[in-house]
Amino acid sequence: MPYGDLAEVLRTCNKQFYVNDPPVKSLGKEDLLNMSVQIASGMEYLSSQHFVHRDLACRNCLVGENLCVKISDFGMSRDVYTCDYYKVGGTRMLPVRWMAPESIMFGKFTLESDVWSFGVVLWEMYSFGKQPYYGNSNEHETRKKTLFSL
Repeated sequence: MPYGDLAEVLRTCNKQFYVNDPPVKSLGKEDLLNMSVQIASGMEYLSSQHFVHRDLACRNCLVGENLCVKISDFGMSRDVYTCDYYKVGGTRMLPVRWMAPESIMFGKFTLESDVWSFGVVLWEMYSFGKQPYYGNSNEHETRKKTLFSL
């Protein structure tokens, strides 16, 4: 997957994060829609195999030739995205900005919580790589989603 992860591709195409020689020259509405459909199809396949991803995010989608997108999971293996994870209640690091309220509150991960994450991925894509809920701390997002699920 020569272009790397989708988060980086989106940011290099974002005029706010402009780089001199982006790997993908530009992304139009049709490109974003096509990549969204590919991710949805990949998640549909995982669902048909009764597999819950638990960490769907643009950083875990790889982009290849012709904007072919493949779902992956690097977990915490890359230091680049450690700010996307937050330690909740002394447990392991979790991607709270992408997690459904019931996942944060009860540790319950389901196909439906993956659908929540897909919605966040769509927001990431159409904002060209902005961090979800930017401007808020991970702690604030955890508290807000916990109150939301009560």
